[in-house]
Amino acid sequence: MPEPLPSFVERRRPSWARLDELVSAFGKRQLPLGAIDELEGLYRLAAADLAKAQAFYPGSDVQRFLTALCGRAYTTIYRPARRRWQAVQTFYRVEFPQALRAHLHYVGVAAGLLALGAVLGALTLWLEPATAERWVPAHLQKFVSEGRLWTDPLLDYSAPSALATQIMLNNLRVIFMAFALGVTFGLGTVTILLFNGFSLGAIFTYCANNKLGLPLFTFIAAHGWVELSVIAIAGGAGLMIGHALIEPGEQTRGERLSQVGTEAARLLLGAAPFMALIGIVEGFISPGTLFPLWVKAPLGVALGAALWAYLLRAGRKGQAITVASRNAR
Repeated sequence: MPEPLPSFVERRRPSWARLDELVSAFGKRQLPLGAIDELEGLYRLAAADLAKAQAFYPGSDVQRFLTALCGRAYTTIYRPARRRWQAVQTFYRVEFPQALRAHLHYVGVAAGLLALGAVLGALTLWLEPATAERWVPAHLQKFVSEGRLWTDPLLDYSAPSALATQIMLNNLRVIFMAFALGVTFGLGTVTILLFNGFSLGAIFTYCANNKLGLPLFTFIAAHGWVELSVIAIAGGAGLMIGHALIEPGEQTRGERLSQVGTEAARLLLGAAPFMALIGIVEGFISPGTLFPLWVKAPLGVALGAALWAYLLRAGRKGQAITVASRNAR
């Protein structure tokens, strides 16, 4: 004998109300992370209740209500394309900036290593200009000996779009190397950060010694702040991996690496698009004389300030996570 309809409704109403509440919270992007499994479980129970209502209470208001409720819950949970897009939105709106702030000390150490390398490179070329033969690539020396920068003819040989693509690929290679070399207990990451900083300081000082310091600064002014920031973030991710291998704590190195690697990869993947985008600036705006220094310098500062304002402020109130972001992970 079927259960009397009033008894069935009275017994199951709290579950339906809770499911309706969670579906509504999802629609407002306010679904807490802990409620995701609950939503999926309540949907399955409601689907079973719907089957029961169709069998024993056909045509009733309960059947119609459950049909609508299950339909809403189904479209909430099973929307792959939208879930992926919402996962991306949640990642950049909340998760990436929160992860960066949680590990900002690693990024700070990476930035310090870059700065230390730059100071060492600058001092080396300032105190011993003759060492340029060792530290400055030969093709760069050739251009400087002619009284011009190697950046001057870039647009003569490549369209801005091709140049931007080439720069993007090179920049992405640098940050992926800084990240991946963390598996060398951090030594590879430290080396690449110091080397890139040293090269920057040495080349800049070499150009300044040959009265080309201002033109070089003009070239890097528009993209330099963001580019160096992203290298520091990727380097910080590599240092996280190295530290996990050096000090795994009570876990095995494999367990610690698996745990920390996820967070480190979150930093790298979050930062990579910014490196790709700044390649557009470096390919279209930085070379040539179309844009003067008074345009490039404020643009570079504005882009750098915007990046760090986003990293330091975004996601501070975004503790709620949707079903989409959980499923995407």
